Amino acid sequence: MINLIPSVARKELLVEYWIRVVSVWAIVWAIALFAATSILLPTYVLVNLQTKAQQASAAEASQQVANYETVSVALVQASQQARIIMDEVQATPLSEYLALFSKLQDAEIQFSGITLGRTEAGPAPATIEGIASDRQALASFRDRLLTDERIEAVDLPISHLAQGKDIPFSITITLVNPHSP
Repeated sequence: MINLIPSVARKELLVEYWIRVVSVWAIVWAIALFAATSILLPTYVLVNLQTKAQQASAAEASQQVANYETVSVALVQASQQARIIMDEVQATPLSEYLALFSKLQDAEIQFSGITLGRTEAGPAPATIEGIASDRQALASFRDRLLTDERIEAVDLPISHLAQGKDIPFSITITLVNPHSP
């Protein structure tokens, strides 16, 4: 039947046919794209929202890690300071050693200087300098020092006993460490 239609009309009919075919395919594609977009849009929005939530959670976790590190450093410092304070509370005050030395001193012994100190391990050796009236007074003072349980050893150089009267002396006293086993 296409042979019965004049050639000018046939061209117009062929153009109209292809316009309809292309427009139908365009409408089908548009509907398919709209359906795909309608289906994928909620998923895209959900994924986007979850990504933002995870980023916010990661930023918060990073902040908490930074805060934890700051608190951890502060806690270590506080622990060290508490340990130092506890060691100082448990340590024998140096004034007790001064009182002990003064108590053991008699009229024949005159102190010119006392050196006391502490180390991390405990009390440092003490040094007493002074003048003794005679050898017997100096030996007696050394013996009185050794009788106290807080004193471990007394080092009195023999050279100090060479003179007979007004003997200058320097005694090194090793104190007992109360923290040692």
